[in-house]
Amino acid sequence: MSSSIVHGPKVFLAATFGSYVRDGVFLPERKAEILSYHTRLSALGASVFSSHVNEAWGAAGLPPEDCMRDDLRALHAADCLLALVADEPSAGVAFELGYAASVRRPTVLVTSSFNSLSSMIRGMGTLLELEVVEGDLASPAVIEKACSVALDLGSKCRQSDRFWESAEVERALKFRSLGGSE
Repeated sequence: MSSSIVHGPKVFLAATFGSYVRDGVFLPERKAEILSYHTRLSALGASVFSSHVNEAWGAAGLPPEDCMRDDLRALHAADCLLALVADEPSAGVAFELGYAASVRRPTVLVTSSFNSLSSMIRGMGTLLELEVVEGDLASPAVIEKACSVALDLGSKCRQSDRFWESAEVERALKFRSLGGSE
């Protein structure tokens, strides 16, 4: 039985983490900036995953294997990635961008200068739907535009046929190694 309730898109919110923690405390100005995106996405009806919230802004730091597991599960389930990259993404955000590209998740990049980013990141649009919002990441206009675009891309992806990711296909496909007894 399928539900008639329509849920908003799932948005993975990526932003620098480790370099924003000083003496065990997340920098308040960076926390406010990230929370402004999280709050706006939620107000627009999206379900939002953020490692920052998941790990209580560094207070509940996860071991690497749990952090990796949670992030990859959330990225795979997401309908869209919204990445705050400013001038240059952190190693973690760059990894999340690469994973999003590999599973073809629509992506919104928020940056002060798209042309200053690496050619690998600038080339993501050849693999997936990529929208770029340039400007000051703390600007209310940039936040509004980025969140609205993420909601639109995520909604479109959510309504698309993600056939290969369905539970039915997963159960039906059987991967076997060569030389097995089957």
